[in-house]
Amino acid sequence: MKRIFFWILTFFLFFSYSHLYAKEYVVTKVIDGDTIQLETGEIVRYIGIDAPELYVKNGGSEFYAKEAARYNKKLVFLKKVRLEFDVEKKDQHGRLLAYVFVKNTFVNGELVKLGYAKALIKPPNIKYKDMLLTYQKKAMDEERGLWQEKKKDTETTYIGNKRTYVLHRPTCPLAKKISEKNRIIFRNRMDAIRIGYSPCKQCKL
Repeated sequence: MKRIFFWILTFFLFFSYSHLYAKEYVVTKVIDGDTIQLETGEIVRYIGIDAPELYVKNGGSEFYAKEAARYNKKLVFLKKVRLEFDVEKKDQHGRLLAYVFVKNTFVNGELVKLGYAKALIKPPNIKYKDMLLTYQKKAMDEERGLWQEKKKDTETTYIGNKRTYVLHRPTCPLAKKISEKNRIIFRNRMDAIRIGYSPCKQCKL
């Protein structure tokens, strides 16, 4: 019993020490609502969230993108941030993937909670999945931020991929490749988004 207590205490002290003295970085640039640049020059993409795009191909920006970028800047610009990683440390563009903290503020969660970003569930990086979805549900119910925009359903059903958490139109080529065990049908977009599915960028849902 004493041995078990010793190891629990050792783990707790190690975790507390590493948390307290985790390396911090100064944010020198806010790129948009979910992406920043550190003093090292490295780009950090926040894990688990997706803010509206500031720049889209046809010009302009998505609804609430400027507000999201401004609030992100308020939270982190020229401040020291602590990065916490999940299973994958970088994305295909070479950006760091991280949960970002300013002192005791969980930046990723704060942006979702106030409606500046959606929860983006992208396995295997799902450490804070439940927390982010809880924040999102509340923001949706209260119609905060980007949830003020009302989008009508353009399909009678939508197809989700349970493995990737991506939502597709029935006619999307990618939807047709989803295996039966990973396929889930939704009657409307919002039901899917509420539990963490993200619209497919290829079929422009």
